[in-house]
Amino acid sequence: MFINRFLGFLPKSNLKKALSFLNKGEYKRSCREFEAYLAHKAGVIGGKDQEMIRMYMVESFIEYARELENAEKYDESAAELEKAVELQPHYADVHFTLGRMYGYSDKTVNARESIKRALAINPDYFRARIMLAKSYRDDKKHDRCAEEIERAMSAAPNFFIEQVRELSREIRIEPDGKRADDLFERLLEERPSSSQVSKQIALEAVQNGDYEYAITELKKSVSMNPNYPDMHNLLGIAYANMGMTDDAVMEFEIALKVNPEYLKARINMALTLYEKGSSEAAMTHLKVILNLDPENELANNLLKELEPVLNKR
Repeated sequence: MFINRFLGFLPKSNLKKALSFLNKGEYKRSCREFEAYLAHKAGVIGGKDQEMIRMYMVESFIEYARELENAEKYDESAAELEKAVELQPHYADVHFTLGRMYGYSDKTVNARESIKRALAINPDYFRARIMLAKSYRDDKKHDRCAEEIERAMSAAPNFFIEQVRELSREIRIEPDGKRADDLFERLLEERPSSSQVSKQIALEAVQNGDYEYAITELKKSVSMNPNYPDMHNLLGIAYANMGMTDDAVMEFEIALKVNPEYLKARINMALTLYEKGSSEAAMTHLKVILNLDPENELANNLLKELEPVLNKR
């Protein structure tokens, strides 16, 4: 299987264990191994290949935080999200979710600061704007609440505009009333997009080895988000695990066209080409990776296996 070959090029370490657990959906164990890896690296994970590793780490912490949230362990969930924020401070969604966890634990100041950070990254983050408005209402700062609701109006999806207008009226007339409570709850209700649903289903399918189902869901997601390189990369992985190497190569190519420095997709491309028997093409991608980051362990391990093959020709 493609994923087994990928793991085979990792050095035997906490990192290899962490990625293996992540692939199986064992997020708690994945997080603990990533933390051991970080401790070994003294918290320093610089370089282009480490950027890819950071992405995996953040994904692991976020997924484990989601499990803890579902178990209503909000303080523990917040602790995992704090680790994700430290690794990648530019994800508005992570700050927003962290703000929600703080809110559940009645850490009002921390919650508001996290929501503000989400909005600093994405000023049009509708649900974050509504949550900030609610935090001001909870503190009886009704003027500030009204200001945030007005700002939310410009970011509101069309099907929410009338509800936002109604909320604005309620805050002016009866700010602490039941109707305002209901409107805030409705506007803050979790509504994952169709593409998010498809991506999550696909991730679970990949982890369960159901690559055919993953491909079906990822095609839906890609049709809605054609310029998201991570979607194409994941679709390429699913194709590769099905032995559909030409399709896999095409998806990795699309991902790299969107982001030529997307090392996760490029190493997957090199590995797929190598598995396909296109060693020279694989070497071309390895050279790009090693030019960006000469210390990339994955690329160097694959290079050691490729060089003897090419030297025989």
